[in-house]
Formats: sequence, C-alpha cells, structure tokens
Amino acid sequence: MKLVSMIDFVFNMRQNKSKDNIRRFWSCEKYANFLNQPLNIGMFVPAIEVGGKWEVLEMPTPNISDSGNWNFQARENQYQQAKDRVLFEGLECVGVGNGFITIIKGNVMFTASDVNIIEDLISFEPTLTARGQELSGLNK
Repeated sequence: MKLVSMIDFVFNMRQNKSKDNIRRFWSCEKYANFLNQPLNIGMFVPAIEVGGKWEVLEMPTPNISDSGNWNFQARENQYQQAKDRVLFEGLECVGVGNGFITIIKGNVMFTASDVNIIEDLISFEPTLTARGQELSGLNK
C-alpha cells in the first residue's frame, strides 16, 4: 500500500459509506499524526538508537563460535525487532552520517535535509510495510 496525501486520505474517508463520523474523525487524526512524525533511519532499515545516535543493524550470521551462544540469539532478536519496526519498503538506505540519512528510490536520491517528516516522502511514493500500514491507519 502506497503512502497517500492527507487530502486523498480525507476524500477516501468521505466516500466511505459508513455513517460513523467519529470513527472517520479519529482515522483522519491518526493519519495526520502519522504523517507529521519526524523521519529517522529506523523507518527505512533495521536500526536502533544508541546514545542519541542511530546504528544500522546487519543481519547477524552465525559462526562456529556462536553455537549455542545466547549472545547470537540476542543479536538475532534485536535485528528482527528492528526489522519489524521498519515503516517503508522500496527505498534503499545508502548512507548514514553527520545527522544525514541518504535514501535512494529508483534513480532519485534524497537526504534528511530534503525531507523532514513522513509527509515529505509522498512524492517518492514509498510503499508501507505491514507495520507502516498499521501505524498510519491505512490498513482499514
């Protein structure tokens, strides 16, 4: 499911045959709050925030010394949880540093200085993950 503008979301809600205006209002408010969130690298790739800085996680690969090692399992769980928090797919993170996130979609490259909140991504037509759909309210 693609990210849509707030205007399109409201028009789609208006065309909804439901007479439940309160539910429509809360859906609009939830989506507006979602669009207004500041971007962070964890929305694009599995990452965790450590001491105020984002650390991109790589999928852990087991080796002989990890056999039965709880540390490997902990790294694997941490990676999976971070992956489950990713909101967008179809965008590739190619760099993180000095407060900038560099993202590529097709032939378009942009940084966090180009976009500040989720709503700024609409023109890039990112696809929402299941988690993104859930948090935005678009999965209804």
